[in-house]
Amino acid sequence: MEFALNKIDKHWDNYRSLNQHMNDLKRKVMELNGMKEDTDSRMSAELLPRKKLKREVQIWLENVERINGEVQSLDGKIGESSRFTRGFHAEDVLKRIREVEELIQQGKFQDGLVVDDPQWIGQVLSKTTLSGEGAKACEEEIWQCLMDDEVRQIGVWGMGGVGKTSIMKCINNRLVEGMGRFNIVIWTTVSKEMSIAKLQKDMASKIGVSFCGDEDEITRAGMLFEALSRKRKSVIILDDLWQKVPLDKVGIPESSTGSKLVLTTRSFDVCRKMSCRAIKVKPLVEEKSWKLFSEKVGRGILNIPEVELIAKKIVERCVGLPLGVITIASCMKDIDDLYEWRNALKELSDRKKSVNGLEEEVFLLSIGLQCNKLPAVADQL
Repeated sequence: MEFALNKIDKHWDNYRSLNQHMNDLKRKVMELNGMKEDTDSRMSAELLPRKKLKREVQIWLENVERINGEVQSLDGKIGESSRFTRGFHAEDVLKRIREVEELIQQGKFQDGLVVDDPQWIGQVLSKTTLSGEGAKACEEEIWQCLMDDEVRQIGVWGMGGVGKTSIMKCINNRLVEGMGRFNIVIWTTVSKEMSIAKLQKDMASKIGVSFCGDEDEITRAGMLFEALSRKRKSVIILDDLWQKVPLDKVGIPESSTGSKLVLTTRSFDVCRKMSCRAIKVKPLVEEKSWKLFSEKVGRGILNIPEVELIAKKIVERCVGLPLGVITIASCMKDIDDLYEWRNALKELSDRKKSVNGLEEEVFLLSIGLQCNKLPAVADQL
């Protein structure tokens, strides 16, 4: 009889204290959720490229979500209970209070939220500001193709000096700095004198594959293929292709779901042969060419009417190639001698006649070499 009375007394004590305990639980849950909001803000600041959340932080966030759901469920059960059965939930409330208090202590993370991510591969590249709305439009078209699962291979093509590499450097940096959809970005320059061995070694260094030095081409291709096949969320950028690259001989897997191949080339035929979604980079229109030239050469020089007239003829001969515009503007920057401007125009005209059918960029690059300005702008090819 005494035992039964004690049980009843304890039950009524639990009933009377339940509201207080429940209020304590809700206050502590509110404190915990405040910590979670602060943690979310810290994550936005700390979760940079090459970083990932600590496993203990991931577990803590999962436990916060779980305890919120359990407290909400418990609150609902208590609300539906009768006066007699409410007291039976007291132990559950006290248990949740202890769990929430533990999570509050665990959630301080004084040593930070993130650690280095060894799975991250990519390098931010130096770049120049894109010239003209056309270049920006091309960049966005390439970006949309990268985000489209149906597009596996992308070919960016156009004349030398039109800005293909500059656009792709912007794309590379957006991928590296964002690092959301892709966590591996590999940039490799191929160039006209393509060497499969050199291309293999360059790619191997980017993804951490070590060659002993005595492997043949087929063995190196197999090693690269095996390593790259494991890296599903990847973008491989092959810059400055002059001919079709035999991907199997290099060791590059055919693009599949989660991976992309992007190439830049002067030839639409290369894009076609490599089954790419072709995106053409067009030269600048005359108005944009003149604006770019004016910005680079200095507007003060162009206030001289005779110089401005010659400068416009020079810009016409650049045929909308940003590299040519920038190269020649750099050569003529701050030069106010009318004779030198006339000589530059004559030099351009003579050289253009001498190349006789070769691509416009050939004669523009020769001018760049003569001015010793080419190294400063060569990265815009």
